[in-house]
Amino acid sequence: MTLRTLIEALGFAVRPYPLPARLRGTAYALVPTEHRTPRLEPSGAAIPLLALTASQEPQAALRLLAARAAQLRLGDPEFGIGAAVTREVAVREALRDALERRTPPTVARRLTAWSDTVRSPLHPAWDVQLDCHLYGDDGSAPWVGAVLRRDDREIRAFGCGTTVRGALGRALDEVLTLAAEDRWSAPDKDPEFVGEVVGVPEGEWVEPVGAELRTVHDGPGGTVVQCRLPGIAPRPEPAGRLAPVDLSLAGDPELTRISRTFHENSKIRAAFRTLPPVDVDRLAPDTRRELARPYRDYGRTRTEQPWPVQGARPLLPLDTALRRRRSAAPMSRRPLQLADMARVLELSVGITGTARTPDGVELPLRATPSAGGLCSYDLFVLARHVEGLTPGVHYVHPGRRVLQLVADDCPFEDVAAHTGYAGRVGEAAAVVVFVAAFRRGRWKYGERGYRMALIECGHVAQSVVTAAAALGLVAHPLAGFVDDYFDRLVGVNGTDDAVVHLTLLGEAQA
Repeated sequence: MTLRTLIEALGFAVRPYPLPARLRGTAYALVPTEHRTPRLEPSGAAIPLLALTASQEPQAALRLLAARAAQLRLGDPEFGIGAAVTREVAVREALRDALERRTPPTVARRLTAWSDTVRSPLHPAWDVQLDCHLYGDDGSAPWVGAVLRRDDREIRAFGCGTTVRGALGRALDEVLTLAAEDRWSAPDKDPEFVGEVVGVPEGEWVEPVGAELRTVHDGPGGTVVQCRLPGIAPRPEPAGRLAPVDLSLAGDPELTRISRTFHENSKIRAAFRTLPPVDVDRLAPDTRRELARPYRDYGRTRTEQPWPVQGARPLLPLDTALRRRRSAAPMSRRPLQLADMARVLELSVGITGTARTPDGVELPLRATPSAGGLCSYDLFVLARHVEGLTPGVHYVHPGRRVLQLVADDCPFEDVAAHTGYAGRVGEAAAVVVFVAAFRRGRWKYGERGYRMALIECGHVAQSVVTAAAALGLVAHPLAGFVDDYFDRLVGVNGTDDAVVHLTLLGEAQA
């Protein structure tokens, strides 16, 4: 981009700045040249943040950043400054910057229905209030004030220009910039309101007389213009700040925009109807009995193998098992014993007791916690060398304590080829497949049910690893696999239910 070239010609570097998912737009940070290239620094080493600009239009954010770079380089705070690819745009930006340094009027009119013309920079799901008001009369450059309110804090921003639309866009960009840095403050007094303006007025305002313009750069990347007006206030020097840890880590924030948006949409907020609307204790007894059986059942069409209740080796003490646990420990070629496999399952997803409600409904209790007792997960076992168990795909049925054969055509060479660790998978006697059953919690928790399903799979996965370690087995968690292949292998659609994790199991080498 030519504006990046201009910023580099001024002796600085530009880096993308990660915006929270609740904000819509693009942000850029001005940093020293030695921090131009992202590099992996897991410690999160600090990077000086010389300036930050944000806008819903990437080029506008870069123009603002180039102007801040020129201000730092030239050191003339009494001048407005503009930077752009063409001199015409640079002059307009310099004039706007000079106008913006004047003290805004104290009387305003409420500006309503402005979002019909200019898009809000806020995500619709964000529970905040954004109000705008218009200063200035016909014949003078308009000011727009924007106030973003959340609980007992607010962000106030101003924008000036030669049109109301331009001033409004500048004020919203400043809101975006301040919100990106989380620069909230205590509420301030509103201006005196003398009326209301519906919609964004059209028309160009008269430019002030007596503007002194000078071109200070016309070369690589574009043009920098300074503008001085009577009564202009110096722009304060940027305070020394540090960039967020994100900037010290290699990676493009655009690659994670969807996950960041999801996290924002799945937050519980202190507003009406954001907490889960259903209390399971208030449901009818029959409904609670159905919810207490959160598992599949393949028993009608496939063979079943009961879990042995005896025969497993003794468990090591917990502290010994945890200290000895190693994911990459070598596995032997000896088959896994079914009794040991059953013990691992019993200590991870097994039903360990029951609870009786006041109206007599018995609810099963599991070895691992679950949001609302909905158990938003299923386990499958891909058996290869398990003594007493048919090779193939087995569903772990916790209610009946059986392994149900789902498919006996499970070539392990193909399974291994669809992971990132084919050699390691080839050593395993069995693979535990964790399926997140999103639909079980979605009806109650909405978007947050997705988080809970993943957390619950994590609870169960840790229990599998811990139980295996206590039996002297090797348990190797594995996240590198082809999702669609494993979804098809166990028979889920990958949307309502999806494979999210694997754990390899095998006998330890003597």
